[in-house]
Amino acid sequence: MGARQETALTLPTVPHEADTGDAYCGPGQHKYVLIVAILASGMGFLDGAVVSIAVPQIRASLNAGFGEIQWVQNAYILFLCALMLLGGAAGDRYGLRKVFATGIAAFALASLLCAIAPTVEMLIAARCLQGAGAAIMIPGSMALISINTPRKERGRALGIWVSASSITAALGPIIGGPVLDYGGDEAWRWIFAINLPIGLVALFLLLRHVRGDKPRARTPLDWLGACLITISLAFIAGGLTALGDGQDVVLSASAIGAGIMCGAIALFHQYRTPFPMINLGLFRSRVFSGANILTLLVWSGLGALLFYLPMLLIIGWKLPATYAGYAFGPFALVIALLAPRCGRLADRYGTRSMLTLGPIVVALAHLCVALAIAYQKFLTGIVPSLLLLGVGMALCATPLSTAIMNSVEDMDAGSASGINNMLARLANLLAIAGLGGLLAYIYALMIRGSSLPLELQDLMHSAGFGERLNGALYQVATIELQEVAMNHAMVVLCLVTALLALMGALVGWMSQPSANVETS
Repeated sequence: MGARQETALTLPTVPHEADTGDAYCGPGQHKYVLIVAILASGMGFLDGAVVSIAVPQIRASLNAGFGEIQWVQNAYILFLCALMLLGGAAGDRYGLRKVFATGIAAFALASLLCAIAPTVEMLIAARCLQGAGAAIMIPGSMALISINTPRKERGRALGIWVSASSITAALGPIIGGPVLDYGGDEAWRWIFAINLPIGLVALFLLLRHVRGDKPRARTPLDWLGACLITISLAFIAGGLTALGDGQDVVLSASAIGAGIMCGAIALFHQYRTPFPMINLGLFRSRVFSGANILTLLVWSGLGALLFYLPMLLIIGWKLPATYAGYAFGPFALVIALLAPRCGRLADRYGTRSMLTLGPIVVALAHLCVALAIAYQKFLTGIVPSLLLLGVGMALCATPLSTAIMNSVEDMDAGSASGINNMLARLANLLAIAGLGGLLAYIYALMIRGSSLPLELQDLMHSAGFGERLNGALYQVATIELQEVAMNHAMVVLCLVTALLALMGALVGWMSQPSANVETS
Protein backbone atom coordinates (compact mmCIF):
# COMPACT_ATOMS: atom_id res chain seq x y z
CA MET A 1 0.00 0.00 0.00
CA GLY A 2 2.58 2.55 0.13
CA ALA A 3 4.42 7.09 -1.01
CA ARG A 4 1.83 6.16 -1.21
CA GLN A 5 4.10 6.91 -3.12
CA GLU A 6 4.55 3.63 -4.81
CA THR A 7 6.50 1.76 -2.16
CA ALA A 8 6.24 -1.87 -1.16
CA LEU A 9 4.17 -1.12 1.96
CA THR A 10 1.35 -3.43 0.97
CA LEU A 11 2.42 -7.02 0.89
CA PRO A 12 0.95 -8.89 -2.08
CA THR A 13 -1.13 -11.98 -1.73
CA VAL A 14 -0.43 -15.02 -3.85
CA PRO A 15 -3.45 -15.92 -5.99
CA HIS A 16 -4.87 -19.32 -5.20
CA GLU A 17 -4.34 -20.99 -8.55
CA ALA A 18 -3.55 -24.43 -9.81
CA ASP A 19 0.08 -25.38 -10.07
CA THR A 20 0.41 -24.59 -13.76
CA GLY A 21 3.86 -23.07 -13.65
CA ASP A 22 5.70 -25.82 -15.56
CA ALA A 23 3.11 -25.69 -18.34
CA TYR A 24 4.17 -22.17 -19.25
CA CYS A 25 7.96 -22.14 -18.97
CA GLY A 26 10.77 -24.56 -18.35
CA PRO A 27 12.91 -24.61 -15.20
CA GLY A 28 15.69 -22.63 -16.91
CA GLN A 29 13.27 -19.82 -17.71
CA HIS A 30 11.99 -19.24 -14.18
CA LYS A 31 14.88 -16.88 -13.48
CA TYR A 32 13.85 -14.69 -16.42
CA VAL A 33 10.30 -14.52 -15.10
CA LEU A 34 11.64 -13.25 -11.78
CA ILE A 35 14.02 -10.76 -13.44
CA VAL A 36 11.25 -9.35 -15.63
CA ALA A 37 8.86 -9.03 -12.69
CA ILE A 38 11.49 -7.24 -10.57
CA LEU A 39 12.47 -4.87 -13.40
CA ALA A 40 8.86 -3.98 -14.16
CA SER A 41 7.66 -3.44 -10.62
CA GLY A 42 10.97 -1.77 -9.77
CA MET A 43 10.23 0.96 -12.31
CA GLY A 44 6.99 1.79 -10.53
CA PHE A 45 8.48 1.66 -7.03
CA LEU A 46 11.59 3.63 -8.01
CA ASP A 47 9.55 6.28 -9.77
CA GLY A 48 7.15 6.74 -6.88
CA ALA A 49 9.92 6.85 -4.28
CA VAL A 50 11.91 9.60 -6.00
CA VAL A 51 9.28 11.89 -7.55
CA SER A 52 8.37 13.56 -4.23
CA ILE A 53 11.99 14.57 -3.68
CA ALA A 54 12.11 15.92 -7.24
CA VAL A 55 8.93 18.00 -6.84
CA PRO A 56 10.69 21.28 -5.86
CA GLN A 57 12.97 21.05 -8.91
CA ILE A 58 10.09 20.12 -11.21
CA ARG A 59 8.11 23.05 -9.88
CA ALA A 60 10.92 25.52 -10.49
CA SER A 61 11.77 24.09 -13.92
CA LEU A 62 8.21 24.16 -15.27
CA ASN A 63 7.01 27.19 -13.27
CA ALA A 64 4.23 25.10 -11.74
CA GLY A 65 1.82 26.33 -9.08
CA PHE A 66 0.88 24.53 -5.88
CA GLY A 67 -2.26 22.97 -7.38
CA GLU A 68 -0.45 21.96 -10.56
CA ILE A 69 2.36 20.20 -8.71
CA GLN A 70 -0.24 18.28 -6.69
CA TRP A 71 -1.65 17.01 -9.97
CA VAL A 72 1.79 15.84 -11.09
CA GLN A 73 1.51 13.26 -8.31
CA ASN A 74 -2.27 12.84 -8.22
CA ALA A 75 -2.63 12.18 -11.96
CA TYR A 76 -0.41 9.12 -11.59
CA ILE A 77 -2.14 7.88 -8.43
CA LEU A 78 -5.61 8.54 -9.88
CA PHE A 79 -5.21 6.25 -12.89
CA LEU A 80 -3.22 3.67 -10.93
CA CYS A 81 -5.94 3.54 -8.27
CA ALA A 82 -8.93 3.56 -10.65
CA LEU A 83 -7.59 1.03 -13.16
CA MET A 84 -5.64 -1.40 -10.96
CA LEU A 85 -8.47 -3.92 -10.56
CA LEU A 86 -9.31 -3.67 -14.25
CA GLY A 87 -5.63 -4.16 -15.13
CA GLY A 88 -5.43 -7.31 -13.04
CA ALA A 89 -8.59 -8.72 -14.61
CA ALA A 90 -7.34 -7.91 -18.12
CA GLY A 91 -4.46 -10.35 -17.69
CA ASP A 92 -6.91 -13.15 -16.98
CA ARG A 93 -9.14 -12.12 -19.87
CA TYR A 94 -6.60 -11.60 -22.67
CA GLY A 95 -3.50 -13.45 -21.49
CA LEU A 96 -1.08 -12.26 -18.85
CA ARG A 97 2.09 -11.94 -20.93
CA LYS A 98 0.33 -9.89 -23.64
CA VAL A 99 -1.29 -7.51 -21.16
CA PHE A 100 1.82 -7.30 -18.99
CA ALA A 101 3.92 -6.36 -22.03
CA THR A 102 1.37 -3.65 -22.87
CA GLY A 103 1.68 -2.25 -19.36
CA ILE A 104 5.48 -2.17 -19.49
CA ALA A 105 5.44 -0.49 -22.91
CA ALA A 106 2.88 2.10 -21.81
CA PHE A 107 4.81 2.89 -18.63
CA ALA A 108 8.15 3.21 -20.45
CA LEU A 109 6.65 5.38 -23.20
CA ALA A 110 4.91 7.57 -20.63
CA SER A 111 8.17 7.92 -18.71
CA LEU A 112 9.87 9.20 -21.87
CA LEU A 113 7.04 11.70 -22.37
CA CYS A 114 7.47 12.83 -18.75
CA ALA A 115 11.20 13.31 -19.31
CA ILE A 116 10.73 15.56 -22.34
CA ALA A 117 7.58 17.37 -21.17
CA PRO A 118 7.98 21.10 -21.99
CA THR A 119 5.13 22.24 -19.75
CA VAL A 120 3.52 21.12 -16.52
CA GLU A 121 0.29 20.35 -18.40
CA MET A 122 2.16 17.93 -20.68
CA LEU A 123 3.82 16.36 -17.65
CA ILE A 124 0.45 15.82 -15.97
CA ALA A 125 -0.95 14.20 -19.14
CA ALA A 126 2.08 11.91 -19.36
CA ARG A 127 1.67 10.99 -15.70
CA CYS A 128 -1.90 9.89 -16.45
CA LEU A 129 -0.60 7.45 -19.06
CA GLN A 130 2.14 6.35 -16.68
CA GLY A 131 -0.43 5.57 -13.99
CA ALA A 132 -2.51 3.55 -16.44
CA GLY A 133 0.57 1.55 -17.44
CA ALA A 134 1.44 0.95 -13.79
CA ALA A 135 -2.12 -0.26 -13.13
CA ILE A 136 -1.44 -3.13 -15.54
CA MET A 137 2.24 -3.63 -14.77
CA ILE A 138 2.37 -3.76 -10.97
CA PRO A 139 -0.34 -6.41 -10.31
CA GLY A 140 0.89 -8.27 -13.39
CA SER A 141 4.34 -8.67 -11.84
CA MET A 142 3.05 -10.86 -9.03
CA ALA A 143 0.71 -12.80 -11.30
CA LEU A 144 3.52 -13.48 -13.79
CA ILE A 145 5.58 -15.12 -11.04
CA SER A 146 2.59 -17.06 -9.75
CA ILE A 147 1.57 -18.72 -13.03
CA ASN A 148 5.11 -19.39 -14.26
CA THR A 149 6.68 -20.79 -11.09
CA PRO A 150 5.90 -24.21 -9.60
CA ARG A 151 4.01 -23.95 -6.34
CA LYS A 152 6.88 -25.43 -4.33
CA GLU A 153 9.16 -22.58 -5.50
CA ARG A 154 6.54 -19.83 -5.60
CA GLY A 155 6.92 -18.61 -2.03
CA ARG A 156 10.66 -18.15 -2.40
CA ALA A 157 10.25 -16.35 -5.74
CA LEU A 158 7.62 -13.98 -4.35
CA GLY A 159 9.79 -13.33 -1.30
CA ILE A 160 12.68 -12.31 -3.56
CA TRP A 161 10.29 -10.08 -5.53
CA VAL A 162 8.98 -8.32 -2.41
CA SER A 163 12.49 -7.83 -1.00
CA ALA A 164 13.84 -6.48 -4.29
CA SER A 165 10.89 -4.10 -4.57
CA SER A 166 11.40 -2.83 -1.03
CA ILE A 167 15.13 -2.34 -1.57
CA THR A 168 14.37 -0.45 -4.79
CA ALA A 169 12.04 1.86 -2.90
CA ALA A 170 14.76 2.41 -0.27
CA LEU A 171 17.59 3.04 -2.74
CA GLY A 172 15.54 5.31 -4.98
CA PRO A 173 15.70 8.43 -2.78
CA ILE A 174 19.31 7.72 -1.75
CA ILE A 175 20.45 7.65 -5.37
CA GLY A 176 17.97 10.22 -6.65
CA GLY A 177 18.96 12.92 -4.14
CA PRO A 178 22.55 13.33 -5.37
CA VAL A 179 21.37 13.17 -9.01
CA LEU A 180 19.03 16.09 -8.35
CA ASP A 181 21.71 18.06 -6.50
CA TYR A 182 24.55 17.62 -8.96
CA GLY A 183 22.77 17.00 -12.27
CA GLY A 184 21.65 20.55 -12.93
CA ASP A 185 18.28 22.29 -12.97
CA GLU A 186 16.79 19.73 -15.38
CA ALA A 187 18.10 16.64 -13.58
CA TRP A 188 14.57 15.66 -12.61
CA ARG A 189 14.05 14.51 -16.21
CA TRP A 190 16.57 11.69 -15.70
CA ILE A 191 14.37 10.24 -12.96
CA PHE A 192 11.76 9.51 -15.62
CA ALA A 193 14.12 8.82 -18.53
CA ILE A 194 15.87 5.95 -16.71
CA ASN A 195 12.66 3.94 -17.01
CA LEU A 196 12.99 3.72 -20.79
CA PRO A 197 16.08 1.43 -20.94
CA ILE A 198 14.81 -0.59 -17.97
CA GLY A 199 11.47 -1.05 -19.71
CA LEU A 200 13.10 -2.07 -22.99
CA VAL A 201 15.23 -4.69 -21.24
CA ALA A 202 12.18 -6.02 -19.39
CA LEU A 203 10.18 -6.20 -22.63
CA PHE A 204 12.99 -8.01 -24.45
CA LEU A 205 13.39 -10.61 -21.71
CA LEU A 206 9.63 -11.07 -21.42
CA LEU A 207 9.05 -11.62 -25.13
CA ARG A 208 12.24 -13.64 -25.60
CA HIS A 209 12.26 -15.96 -22.59
CA VAL A 210 8.68 -16.14 -21.21
CA ARG A 211 6.09 -18.15 -23.09
CA GLY A 212 2.72 -16.69 -23.88
CA ASP A 213 -0.15 -17.95 -21.74
CA LYS A 214 -3.74 -18.65 -22.65
CA PRO A 215 -6.57 -16.52 -21.23
CA ARG A 216 -7.88 -18.00 -17.98
CA ALA A 217 -11.20 -16.14 -17.85
CA ARG A 218 -13.94 -15.34 -20.32
CA THR A 219 -15.85 -12.79 -18.27
CA PRO A 220 -16.09 -9.30 -19.79
CA LEU A 221 -14.14 -6.41 -18.30
CA ASP A 222 -16.08 -3.76 -16.40
CA TRP A 223 -15.07 -0.77 -18.53
CA LEU A 224 -18.09 1.26 -17.42
CA GLY A 225 -17.21 0.75 -13.76
CA ALA A 226 -13.60 1.78 -14.41
CA CYS A 227 -14.73 4.95 -16.20
CA LEU A 228 -17.20 5.87 -13.44
CA ILE A 229 -14.58 5.38 -10.72
CA THR A 230 -11.98 7.39 -12.66
CA ILE A 231 -14.41 10.28 -13.25
CA SER A 232 -15.52 10.23 -9.62
CA LEU A 233 -11.99 10.35 -8.22
CA ALA A 234 -10.95 13.00 -10.75
CA PHE A 235 -13.80 15.31 -9.71
CA ILE A 236 -13.19 14.80 -5.98
CA ALA A 237 -9.41 15.25 -6.22
CA GLY A 238 -9.83 18.20 -8.58
CA GLY A 239 -12.30 19.91 -6.27
CA LEU A 240 -10.13 19.42 -3.19
CA THR A 241 -7.03 20.63 -5.03
CA ALA A 242 -8.82 23.71 -6.40
CA LEU A 243 -10.17 24.48 -2.93
CA GLY A 244 -6.68 24.36 -1.44
CA ASP A 245 -5.32 26.44 -4.31
CA GLY A 246 -7.66 29.30 -3.42
CA GLN A 247 -9.98 28.96 -6.39
CA ASP A 248 -13.74 29.57 -6.43
CA VAL A 249 -15.31 27.83 -3.42
CA VAL A 250 -18.67 27.18 -5.11
CA LEU A 251 -17.02 25.67 -8.19
CA SER A 252 -14.72 23.52 -6.05
CA ALA A 253 -17.59 22.31 -3.88
CA SER A 254 -19.64 21.55 -7.00
CA ALA A 255 -16.82 19.42 -8.38
CA ILE A 256 -16.56 17.50 -5.09
CA GLY A 257 -20.35 17.01 -5.05
CA ALA A 258 -20.33 15.77 -8.65
CA GLY A 259 -17.54 13.35 -7.76
CA ILE A 260 -19.46 11.97 -4.78
CA MET A 261 -22.59 11.57 -6.92
CA CYS A 262 -20.62 9.79 -9.65
CA GLY A 263 -19.04 7.59 -6.97
CA ALA A 264 -22.50 6.62 -5.71
CA ILE A 265 -23.48 5.68 -9.27
CA ALA A 266 -20.28 3.65 -9.58
CA LEU A 267 -21.10 1.73 -6.38
CA PHE A 268 -24.66 1.09 -7.57
CA HIS A 269 -23.27 -0.20 -10.85
CA GLN A 270 -20.89 -2.50 -8.97
CA TYR A 271 -23.85 -3.83 -7.01
CA ARG A 272 -25.97 -4.51 -10.11
CA THR A 273 -23.46 -5.70 -12.72
CA PRO A 274 -22.90 -9.46 -12.95
CA PHE A 275 -19.13 -8.96 -13.41
CA PRO A 276 -18.05 -6.21 -10.97
CA MET A 277 -14.51 -4.99 -10.42
CA ILE A 278 -15.21 -4.63 -6.70
CA ASN A 279 -16.92 -7.43 -4.79
CA LEU A 280 -19.03 -5.35 -2.41
CA GLY A 281 -20.16 -8.48 -0.61
CA LEU A 282 -16.72 -8.74 1.03
CA PHE A 283 -17.51 -5.63 3.09
CA ARG A 284 -20.13 -7.60 5.04
CA SER A 285 -17.18 -8.87 7.06
CA ARG A 286 -16.46 -6.61 10.03
CA VAL A 287 -12.79 -7.64 9.96
CA PHE A 288 -12.43 -6.90 6.23
CA SER A 289 -14.22 -3.54 6.47
CA GLY A 290 -12.27 -2.51 9.55
CA ALA A 291 -8.93 -3.39 7.95
CA ASN A 292 -9.76 -1.29 4.91
CA ILE A 293 -10.93 1.68 6.99
CA LEU A 294 -7.65 1.43 8.91
CA THR A 295 -5.81 1.44 5.57
CA LEU A 296 -7.54 4.67 4.50
CA LEU A 297 -6.75 6.40 7.80
CA VAL A 298 -3.13 5.36 8.30
CA TRP A 299 -1.98 5.41 4.68
CA SER A 300 -3.55 8.81 4.01
CA GLY A 301 -1.38 10.38 6.70
CA LEU A 302 1.68 8.59 5.35
CA GLY A 303 1.00 9.76 1.79
CA ALA A 304 0.59 13.39 2.80
CA LEU A 305 3.76 13.41 4.93
CA LEU A 306 5.94 11.75 2.29
CA PHE A 307 4.74 14.17 -0.40
CA TYR A 308 4.95 17.48 1.47
CA LEU A 309 7.89 16.98 3.84
CA PRO A 310 10.52 17.09 1.05
CA MET A 311 9.16 20.51 0.02
CA LEU A 312 9.78 21.78 3.54
CA LEU A 313 13.27 20.31 3.76
CA ILE A 314 14.43 21.48 0.33
CA ILE A 315 12.60 24.81 -0.06
CA GLY A 316 11.90 25.88 3.51
CA TRP A 317 15.05 24.63 5.23
CA LYS A 318 17.30 25.00 2.15
CA LEU A 319 18.68 21.47 2.54
CA PRO A 320 20.09 19.59 -0.48
CA ALA A 321 17.87 16.94 -2.06
CA THR A 322 20.55 14.44 -1.01
CA TYR A 323 19.64 15.02 2.64
CA ALA A 324 15.95 14.36 1.95
CA GLY A 325 16.89 11.19 0.08
CA TYR A 326 19.04 9.93 2.93
CA ALA A 327 16.17 10.52 5.36
CA PHE A 328 13.56 8.64 3.34
CA GLY A 329 15.77 5.77 2.17
CA PRO A 330 16.27 4.18 5.62
CA PHE A 331 12.53 4.59 6.29
CA ALA A 332 11.71 2.22 3.42
CA LEU A 333 14.60 -0.09 4.31
CA VAL A 334 13.33 -0.49 7.88
CA ILE A 335 9.97 -1.61 6.50
CA ALA A 336 11.64 -4.12 4.19
CA LEU A 337 13.64 -5.61 7.07
CA LEU A 338 10.93 -5.66 9.74
CA ALA A 339 7.75 -6.46 7.79
CA PRO A 340 8.40 -10.25 7.54
CA ARG A 341 9.20 -10.45 11.26
CA CYS A 342 6.03 -8.52 12.08
CA GLY A 343 4.09 -11.13 10.11
CA ARG A 344 5.36 -13.80 12.51
CA LEU A 345 4.35 -11.61 15.45
CA ALA A 346 0.86 -11.31 13.99
CA ASP A 347 0.68 -15.11 13.77
CA ARG A 348 1.71 -15.36 17.42
CA TYR A 349 -0.22 -12.50 19.04
CA GLY A 350 -3.07 -11.93 16.61
CA THR A 351 -3.81 -9.07 14.24
CA ARG A 352 -5.80 -7.08 16.79
CA SER A 353 -2.81 -6.23 18.97
CA MET A 354 -0.57 -5.52 15.97
CA LEU A 355 -3.13 -3.32 14.20
CA THR A 356 -3.59 -1.36 17.39
CA LEU A 357 0.07 -1.01 18.32
CA GLY A 358 1.22 -0.26 14.76
CA PRO A 359 -1.00 2.82 14.20
CA ILE A 360 -0.13 4.09 17.71
CA VAL A 361 3.59 3.95 16.82
CA VAL A 362 2.77 5.70 13.52
CA ALA A 363 0.90 8.42 15.40
CA LEU A 364 3.85 8.86 17.78
CA ALA A 365 6.17 9.14 14.78
CA HIS A 366 4.02 11.88 13.24
CA LEU A 367 4.11 13.77 16.55
CA CYS A 368 7.90 13.38 16.64
CA VAL A 369 8.12 14.80 13.11
CA ALA A 370 6.00 17.76 14.25
CA LEU A 371 8.35 18.30 17.20
CA ALA A 372 11.41 18.03 14.94
CA ILE A 373 9.93 20.64 12.59
CA ALA A 374 9.08 22.98 15.45
CA TYR A 375 12.69 22.87 16.67
CA GLN A 376 14.05 22.56 13.12
CA LYS A 377 16.21 19.50 13.80
CA PHE A 378 17.14 17.25 10.89
CA LEU A 379 19.71 14.66 11.96
CA THR A 380 18.48 14.47 15.55
CA GLY A 381 14.80 15.02 14.73
CA ILE A 382 13.53 14.25 11.23
CA VAL A 383 15.75 11.21 10.58
CA PRO A 384 14.95 9.27 13.78
CA SER A 385 11.28 10.23 13.49
CA LEU A 386 11.10 8.75 9.99
CA LEU A 387 12.84 5.61 11.23
CA LEU A 388 10.19 5.32 13.94
CA LEU A 389 7.55 5.83 11.25
CA GLY A 390 9.08 2.93 9.32
CA VAL A 391 8.81 0.73 12.42
CA GLY A 392 5.15 1.68 12.82
CA MET A 393 4.33 0.99 9.18
CA ALA A 394 6.14 -2.36 9.36
CA LEU A 395 3.99 -3.26 12.37
CA CYS A 396 0.91 -2.46 10.25
CA ALA A 397 1.75 -3.81 6.79
CA THR A 398 2.00 -7.59 7.16
CA PRO A 399 -0.65 -7.94 9.91
CA LEU A 400 -2.99 -5.91 7.73
CA SER A 401 -2.49 -8.34 4.83
CA THR A 402 -3.03 -11.23 7.27
CA ALA A 403 -6.27 -9.67 8.53
CA ILE A 404 -7.53 -9.13 4.99
CA MET A 405 -6.78 -12.71 3.94
CA ASN A 406 -8.17 -14.28 7.12
CA SER A 407 -11.47 -12.44 6.68
CA VAL A 408 -12.36 -13.91 3.26
CA GLU A 409 -12.59 -17.27 1.58
CA ASP A 410 -9.61 -18.51 -0.43
CA MET A 411 -11.49 -17.99 -3.68
CA ASP A 412 -11.85 -14.27 -2.86
CA ALA A 413 -8.22 -13.71 -1.83
CA GLY A 414 -7.17 -12.02 -5.06
CA SER A 415 -10.18 -9.69 -5.07
CA ALA A 416 -9.70 -8.80 -1.40
CA SER A 417 -6.01 -8.03 -1.90
CA GLY A 418 -6.79 -5.92 -4.98
CA ILE A 419 -9.41 -3.87 -3.12
CA ASN A 420 -7.04 -3.20 -0.24
CA ASN A 421 -4.22 -2.15 -2.58
CA MET A 422 -6.61 0.15 -4.43
CA LEU A 423 -7.80 1.77 -1.19
CA ALA A 424 -4.21 2.35 -0.08
CA ARG A 425 -3.60 4.37 -3.24
CA LEU A 426 -6.96 6.12 -2.86
CA ALA A 427 -5.82 7.21 0.60
CA ASN A 428 -2.73 8.82 -0.95
CA LEU A 429 -4.80 10.55 -3.62
CA LEU A 430 -7.29 12.06 -1.17
CA ALA A 431 -4.58 12.99 1.33
CA ILE A 432 -2.42 14.90 -1.15
CA ALA A 433 -5.47 16.78 -2.44
CA GLY A 434 -7.42 17.24 0.80
CA LEU A 435 -4.65 17.74 3.35
CA GLY A 436 -2.83 19.88 0.79
CA GLY A 437 -5.75 22.30 1.13
CA LEU A 438 -5.23 22.43 4.90
CA LEU A 439 -1.52 23.03 4.36
CA ALA A 440 -2.21 25.89 1.95
CA TYR A 441 -4.74 27.44 4.34
CA ILE A 442 -2.38 27.52 7.34
CA TYR A 443 0.43 28.81 5.12
CA ALA A 444 -1.82 31.63 3.85
CA LEU A 445 -2.86 32.55 7.42
CA MET A 446 0.79 32.95 8.40
CA ILE A 447 1.52 35.10 5.35
CA ARG A 448 -1.50 37.35 5.90
CA GLY A 449 -0.66 37.72 9.57
CA SER A 450 2.86 38.98 8.89
CA SER A 451 4.15 42.56 8.90
CA LEU A 452 5.24 42.45 5.25
CA PRO A 453 3.84 45.05 2.85
CA LEU A 454 0.56 43.97 1.31
CA GLU A 455 2.10 43.73 -2.17
CA LEU A 456 4.66 41.19 -0.98
CA GLN A 457 1.97 39.28 0.93
CA ASP A 458 -0.05 39.01 -2.27
CA LEU A 459 2.95 37.72 -4.21
CA MET A 460 3.82 35.13 -1.56
CA HIS A 461 0.20 34.04 -1.29
CA SER A 462 0.01 33.60 -5.06
CA ALA A 463 3.23 31.54 -5.06
CA GLY A 464 1.83 29.20 -2.42
CA PHE A 465 3.39 26.55 -0.19
CA GLY A 466 6.76 25.29 -1.35
CA GLU A 467 7.44 27.83 -4.11
CA ARG A 468 11.09 28.71 -4.66
CA LEU A 469 11.30 32.47 -4.14
CA ASN A 470 12.98 34.62 -6.77
CA GLY A 471 12.82 38.09 -8.27
CA ALA A 472 11.06 40.60 -6.03
CA LEU A 473 10.35 37.87 -3.49
CA TYR A 474 13.99 36.98 -2.97
CA GLN A 475 14.57 39.04 0.18
CA VAL A 476 15.73 38.20 3.67
CA ALA A 477 12.33 39.03 5.18
CA THR A 478 10.34 36.94 2.68
CA ILE A 479 12.71 33.95 2.90
CA GLU A 480 12.49 33.97 6.70
CA LEU A 481 8.70 34.30 6.59
CA GLN A 482 8.39 31.45 4.11
CA GLU A 483 10.37 29.16 6.39
CA VAL A 484 8.28 30.04 9.43
CA ALA A 485 4.99 29.71 7.52
CA MET A 486 5.96 26.36 6.03
CA ASN A 487 7.06 25.09 9.46
CA HIS A 488 3.74 26.05 11.04
CA ALA A 489 1.73 24.51 8.20
CA MET A 490 3.64 21.24 8.38
CA VAL A 491 3.31 21.04 12.18
CA VAL A 492 -0.47 21.34 11.84
CA LEU A 493 -0.44 18.72 9.08
CA CYS A 494 1.54 16.31 11.29
CA LEU A 495 -0.91 16.79 14.16
CA VAL A 496 -3.79 15.90 11.83
CA THR A 497 -1.98 12.84 10.42
CA ALA A 498 -1.21 11.71 13.99
CA LEU A 499 -4.92 11.98 14.79
CA LEU A 500 -5.78 9.91 11.70
CA ALA A 501 -3.35 7.21 12.83
CA LEU A 502 -4.87 7.14 16.33
CA MET A 503 -8.31 6.75 14.75
CA GLY A 504 -6.84 3.85 12.79
CA ALA A 505 -5.65 2.26 16.06
CA LEU A 506 -9.18 2.54 17.47
CA VAL A 507 -10.62 0.93 14.34
CA GLY A 508 -8.05 -1.86 14.55
CA TRP A 509 -8.90 -2.58 18.19
CA MET A 510 -12.66 -2.55 17.58
CA SER A 511 -12.80 -4.48 14.30
CA GLN A 512 -10.16 -7.20 14.58
CA PRO A 513 -10.50 -10.50 16.45
CA SER A 514 -8.44 -11.00 19.59
CA ALA A 515 -7.00 -14.27 18.19
CA ASN A 516 -5.86 -15.17 14.69
CA VAL A 517 -8.95 -16.98 13.48
CA GLU A 518 -10.98 -16.61 10.32
CA THR A 519 -13.74 -14.14 11.06
CA SER A 520 -16.56 -12.84 8.95
